[in-house]
Amino acid sequence: MKKDDLNYNYIEKNKNGFYQKNLSFLKKRNESGLIKKIEEVNFPQDIEIVKTKTGFPTLRIKKESGQSILLHSRYDPVKEARNFLAGYDLDNTDFLIVLGFGLGYHVEEIIKSYSKIKLILVVEPHPYLFKFALSIMDLSSILSSPKIRLILEDDPVKIKEKILPLGEIFLTGKISIVVHYPSSYLLGDKFVEIKKSISDAILWSRANLGTNIAKGDIFQKNILANLPQIINNPGIKNLFDKFKDKPVICVAAGPSLDKNIHLLKEAKDKALIICVDAALRTMLKHKIKPDIVVSIDYGIGARNLFDGIMEQTEDLFLAADPEVCPDVFSDFRGKKFIINIPKPLVGWLSNFMEDKGFLEKGSSVAHAAFFLAKAVGGDPIIFVGQDLSYPEGITHADGAIPRKKITIGINEKTGEKYLLIKTKDGKWIGQDLIMVKDIYGKDVPTSGDMYSYLVYFEKLIASTKAKCIDATEGGAKIRGTEVMSLREVIDRYCSEPIGVREILEEAAKNREKVNLGKLKEEIQKVIKHLMELHFYAGRGEEVIKKLLKEIKREKPNRQKMEELTRESNDIANKITRRKTYIRAFLEQNMYSHLYLVRRKDNLILSGLKGKKRLITQIEKVGIFYNGTKKAAIKLINDFRSSLDKLDSTV
Repeated sequence: MKKDDLNYNYIEKNKNGFYQKNLSFLKKRNESGLIKKIEEVNFPQDIEIVKTKTGFPTLRIKKESGQSILLHSRYDPVKEARNFLAGYDLDNTDFLIVLGFGLGYHVEEIIKSYSKIKLILVVEPHPYLFKFALSIMDLSSILSSPKIRLILEDDPVKIKEKILPLGEIFLTGKISIVVHYPSSYLLGDKFVEIKKSISDAILWSRANLGTNIAKGDIFQKNILANLPQIINNPGIKNLFDKFKDKPVICVAAGPSLDKNIHLLKEAKDKALIICVDAALRTMLKHKIKPDIVVSIDYGIGARNLFDGIMEQTEDLFLAADPEVCPDVFSDFRGKKFIINIPKPLVGWLSNFMEDKGFLEKGSSVAHAAFFLAKAVGGDPIIFVGQDLSYPEGITHADGAIPRKKITIGINEKTGEKYLLIKTKDGKWIGQDLIMVKDIYGKDVPTSGDMYSYLVYFEKLIASTKAKCIDATEGGAKIRGTEVMSLREVIDRYCSEPIGVREILEEAAKNREKVNLGKLKEEIQKVIKHLMELHFYAGRGEEVIKKLLKEIKREKPNRQKMEELTRESNDIANKITRRKTYIRAFLEQNMYSHLYLVRRKDNLILSGLKGKKRLITQIEKVGIFYNGTKKAAIKLINDFRSSLDKLDSTV
């Protein structure tokens, strides 16, 4: 920062060159959206530039209350920033989120003092302050740093949306959050919401990506196993806008469902009733049949939800995506709709058949039901049984298979509270406890998973034009919904028959075309590619073992090391230069191995040098070869099995 060049009358005289210089760095970063937002911002009249004892500027900002706040020290802003950061433990931080930019003193100090931090995400809820900083500060060291990412938003939902895609990055290292409190004071009550939205985004993105890491191979296995069902059943697109401006009720299996489930009989044929699979047993127990059952879970637990009631599904409709447990598809007796999802294998299959219709599915079956309600054109969309918490000491409605007891435990030493959930065998399992406000403003307990679902629901509702009504009559407050009783909802919105059954039957008659011969031919080609990759990966593993053995010798043979390195590079090129869709299939099956490689990246950046650093780099390549070999053999078996099913059932 060049204090001698500062022009404290810039705003009035418009002679300072910092603004255009700083904008040029944003242009180099391709931040056209940010630039447009900044250019459109007007400077407020209640900001005063104050010259500090050390010559650097600070700002005095007058709040609506009349109180004035100094954004940085009037004596030494740089020293203040250094002391401020000393209060945080950032030495082992890999990814840092900074709430509040101010004039950037603390951000510049982070770049200088914490070189191991890989990403610095700056959230500035006051775009006009950022424009002020661009105008009176030389921010070139900040804006030219590849570590810096910027979010200029004051809407908690938009902030959350911009952070969510960073889940894969955040999962590979430690995250810290730094709050510039003078900036936060300007936010007032909104500060809590924004800070919560940041924490929520990290929590949800980590949980969602964690599932992919653990189960990526199972997802593709299920898609291939379900291929005959995908081909032979109509797509969900046949339901799009079929219930436009009609009431749609989404029934989940929360404990509050027991309060008002009996009223759903009155809504039959006067609203489309979409039920999650976990709530079906409870509905049938009350002799109420939903119109559509949604099921998306990949594991056998999804099929277990239908135990003892599958024979009652003959006149129901199922909406399921290709990743669902294959036994759900094969055993369901009613008609089925196929939901396309944004996965590489599903995208590849679409080359050989007409589009089935795309829907997001979120991270829970309740999210998937909501996406379906939006897609069919529902308005209003009504939530029932959507507690997203445990208000009555139980997890689910009566009759639901996942139903368990819960209580709150207390650590005698620390006084910290935690959630206890009782398993089928009578054991109590501890989980992190999160307290949220219910629809009455009282605190209710929930788990990390349920809380992440709540966060995502609020994100979805914020971008939904249809009126969303929470008729759960209990549970967590879902921001963006109108709270009503189910009695009120039915009386107000469900008064006229809408011919639900006829609409569903007509939609189920459609069948998308498929080029079966071409599909089988391409599957054979994929198997051939994978067999070659399996061979090369195995060979690569052997080379890496030899290379590691050589480098660990007291006197390594440099020529031999170079030969082995060249051979490894050649093998890696043969693997990575495959068709895009083949690489995508492998990556889906290799999430856990790719995660380990990212962890090795972090180890290297944590200060390894010399031989240790080189060994770590070589081990990364070994992890890649091992993952490729394992993924290839699994995929070969899955594609072969799918081909056999096509031959026998289609």
